[in-house]
Amino acid sequence: MKMKQPLLNKEPIEFCLPVKRIYDSQGTSLFQSSVAIFRLKYFISKYIKLVPNVDIPDESYVSEIPTVNKLVKLISELSLLVDETPPAPGPRRFGNLSCREWHKKVDLNLKSLLMKMLTDDKQNISSKCKDSVVELSYYLGNSFGSSTRLDYGTGHELSFIAVIAGIDMLGLWTENIKGGDLLIIFNEYYKLMKKLILTYTLEPAGSHGVWGLDDHFHFAYILGSAQWSETNNPPLKPMDIVNKDLVCEYANTNMYCSAIKFIDCVKSGPFSEHSPMLYDISQSVHNWSKVESGLLKMYMVEVLNKFPVVQHFWFGTGLFPWIDNNTKKSLPLYENDAKKTTSIHTKSPSPSPLGISTRRDFSKFTSPALNRNPICRNPNHLGIGANPLRKSNMGPPSTNSVNSIFTRNSPSI
Repeated sequence: MKMKQPLLNKEPIEFCLPVKRIYDSQGTSLFQSSVAIFRLKYFISKYIKLVPNVDIPDESYVSEIPTVNKLVKLISELSLLVDETPPAPGPRRFGNLSCREWHKKVDLNLKSLLMKMLTDDKQNISSKCKDSVVELSYYLGNSFGSSTRLDYGTGHELSFIAVIAGIDMLGLWTENIKGGDLLIIFNEYYKLMKKLILTYTLEPAGSHGVWGLDDHFHFAYILGSAQWSETNNPPLKPMDIVNKDLVCEYANTNMYCSAIKFIDCVKSGPFSEHSPMLYDISQSVHNWSKVESGLLKMYMVEVLNKFPVVQHFWFGTGLFPWIDNNTKKSLPLYENDAKKTTSIHTKSPSPSPLGISTRRDFSKFTSPALNRNPICRNPNHLGIGANPLRKSNMGPPSTNSVNSIFTRNSPSI
């Protein structure tokens, strides 16, 4: 059954500061049946379908949708803050401490910038948009990496997708958004993130090194391959991405080439050695539609269904609620030796980009909306019809699993 566009204009919606709900692989399993992931999958599918045969617009592009132009401007203003916050001197392989100063400046300005973006040309803002800022600001702040760990990865990229989807659910562009609008937004975001990575030498968040698709991005490759997925004679074939000259020629118009160009800038040596997964895809997958479908299937498995990634995706009550998509009831909250889980799977608790404490002290949450979920310490209380003791794979995909991903049928999202 085809899912309808999720909108937040049919009933009163309560918004609140997102909180942590995923503590281990059991939470990851519950996430797969949540309203949140169904909404994310819907918008991922929607946006991929917008970009075939569309190039990344140049800087002179002006959208017919004011909110698109305002969001692009917001991101460019955050980029200017990087120029005003130079990296601290001294050798440091990863994580220049000045990045924390940049995050502080962002935290101070983020809510006011979002309010400005959500206000129309007549200086009016709906109460729903105004209330949604508490959730939008969390996801947008989290999309720029961790100010504590000084890293960036696909979980932060997912948070930016949540921002775009959240604005869409508020009805600010809905059916009017075009492929060019989407690409200019994501291109501006990726430009900012590449600038942050290079300026502050951000560490890859949870990277598998040469065994992963990319140290930082994944959705960028899906968008880029989708751009050429319906082109009869694309300017490049997948095997051409090892040609640096061709990649540079199309990096300004194609997301895939732009991402490959960034790898070529930050890594040295043979491409087949420092990026073997991307190299294998280029040599074994011969058209862009199969690259797109394979990368999308990989995204569902390696991003949306991996605990180290989704543990940092938090849940509010408006945009991405922790409720079951079928029953519309609150999902249980399962904590299985949370301290041990944190010590095994993370370097430190996930920080809030807005400076909110991330300690799991539920007594601090006074809103009734935050206390509806039962805390299940018995795995038999999960009620999800699967073995609650089954642990998901935490490691990188093997060569065989990657090959199977690119040969199976297209994913259902």
